[in-house]
Amino acid sequence: MDEAERRRHLETLAATPAALKAAVRGLPKRILLFTPAPGKWSILEILCHMRDMEREAYLERYERILAETEPRLPDLNGEAYAIERDYRSAKAGEVLRDWTRLRRETLRLLRKVTAGEWTRAGLHEAAGRLTMEDFLRRQAVGNDEAHFGQIEAIKRRYTVLETLAGAPAAMAAALKGASDEALRRRPAPEKWSMIENAAHVRDIERVYQARFSKMAFTERPAFWMLENDRAAEALRYGKAAPAAVVKEFRRLREETLVLLRALPHQAWRRTGLHPTRGELTVEQLAGVLAGHDERHLEKIRSLRG
Repeated sequence: MDEAERRRHLETLAATPAALKAAVRGLPKRILLFTPAPGKWSILEILCHMRDMEREAYLERYERILAETEPRLPDLNGEAYAIERDYRSAKAGEVLRDWTRLRRETLRLLRKVTAGEWTRAGLHEAAGRLTMEDFLRRQAVGNDEAHFGQIEAIKRRYTVLETLAGAPAAMAAALKGASDEALRRRPAPEKWSMIENAAHVRDIERVYQARFSKMAFTERPAFWMLENDRAAEALRYGKAAPAAVVKEFRRLREETLVLLRALPHQAWRRTGLHPTRGELTVEQLAGVLAGHDERHLEKIRSLRG
């Protein structure tokens, strides 16, 4: 590692505290504790992990490597720590303060390291011989950048999943109390009525379920497009009962959310090929679905209003 690369990594370590505080500032407890998938950590648990790794995976190891001749460094079980140290009961503000203090100590130590000391090493139980430079790179890239990316991804996922979860109730509210004539009145011969828009949202959910499933288990699947007007005519959208439409949409959306919430973090970056939008990730496609909901719900509201 040359001096320029070391400087970049040290700059990353110095910049992370402010970036991390900004990323979590004002987040309510429900978002701090939201887990993006079964077995995955929440933002609060990631913060606790970063605090404990700052102390035990980096600061203590740097100190030992500088003081001892190739010390043996035990592997650390972060998942066990999360349970044994009850990360979910921690207070985010206190965790951030402790972590920031530890990071200042780490930076004070690293800024004093001489050119010759960067090649000193320890013997990691799982990873083998690692130098001070190796740990610096792992801390800046594998710890700071990776965990900051996780936190931002969790925030985005929470937003899109909450938006998707709220759509059935929003549809019910938009249809509630409308007269039968208003529900079925078309604003123009070629335009859909309130109930036709609602029935389309219900049925397109199955199209997106198939897309998400294929993306989870198939490499870059190609999507098919529903012929919307033909489906509307064949399934008699104009005659549909609003309560039945909302009930079925709610059931289908719950299934979609079960699927999306079960996907691991990496699976949200898997892609599929949309006929008009091109290559999309699971995360992007979930956003497209949320936008589709809102467009048709807005049409329903405008027709009502």
